[in-house]
Amino acid sequence: MSTKAISQRLIVLTVLALLVLPLAMASVSVPAEPSADEEEGWWIETTVDRDGNGIGDMVERYHDHPLFLDEDGTLPLIIDFDHTPTSADVAMLEREIGYEHEWDLPLIDAVAGRIPHDMVLEATTLPGVVMLELDGILEVQNGDAAVVHEVDLAQQATGYDGSGVTVAVIDTGIDGLHVGLDDMDDDNTTDDPKVIGFYDPVNNPDKVNGTEVFPYDDQGHGSHCAGTVAGTGAPTYEHPGMAPGAFLVGVKVLDAGGSGSFAVVMAGMQWTVDYRYEYNIRAASMSLGGPGAIEWTSSEEDSVNRMSNEMVRAGITMLIAAGNSAVSAQIGTPGSSEDAITVG
Repeated sequence: MSTKAISQRLIVLTVLALLVLPLAMASVSVPAEPSADEEEGWWIETTVDRDGNGIGDMVERYHDHPLFLDEDGTLPLIIDFDHTPTSADVAMLEREIGYEHEWDLPLIDAVAGRIPHDMVLEATTLPGVVMLELDGILEVQNGDAAVVHEVDLAQQATGYDGSGVTVAVIDTGIDGLHVGLDDMDDDNTTDDPKVIGFYDPVNNPDKVNGTEVFPYDDQGHGSHCAGTVAGTGAPTYEHPGMAPGAFLVGVKVLDAGGSGSFAVVMAGMQWTVDYRYEYNIRAASMSLGGPGAIEWTSSEEDSVNRMSNEMVRAGITMLIAAGNSAVSAQIGTPGSSEDAITVG
């Protein structure tokens, strides 16, 4: 082939390439940039609210139940925001829907309180409000503690006994005078308390520094759990706790009847995170869960579950009861939280 023919062929191929290439490029799909108007958040697709109307399914199911509706016609709610709510947001709720403020829950961008029953729909239209959840009820669990876990063998193999760390027992309280919980060495002549902090949002919510209320338990379950966690075993030493060298912090979130609202429980959880460095809280025990229908309808995105996950992200290992009833064949809140270690 002559040089002239080769040059002509190259010119033809070049022209064809210039014609075809733009068409080929036009046919290549380009990933669409996400729209700035597209909302993101746990509340967009959640089993808390299966119909997506911003009102938790539990609210719709129990909005007129006498267990939750008081004589003034108000309903206890967890109000979730798309940001950490401020005092201005609380004032807006009070002004627009007659909200009665009870608790700040910044760890999950929420507040808790009561609103008139007939203002539920109105609440969903307020700026920043993304979900209304029922402030449900939690009760004591772990009535019969398992004793055969070979913890003694683990202690012998590792030498670990909990020394140097603090465990928060989020429950009915801790009896600070119990012989197995009152001090570290069971020697009354020394000043070495085992329970080094105590917060009581049930009866003393404003006393928050951890030293203003002497540790007490008006139900007994929390002391039982505290003994299981870190009791010295005194006076017989037959049944010491799993980590007898650990300190304890008591967080009383359940009343003398052994139950409490989601909001009060989460207030105790929030306090535990806020004071984790002051008391070196490395783990928290929560032997509680929802009764009956509350457990049956629990969601992974329930407010207490989200709070539990945030506690883990803050560096606190969460040890939560799976439940005792086995009625619903599932684990309810907060044991169903994704990041907790659930035991049962």
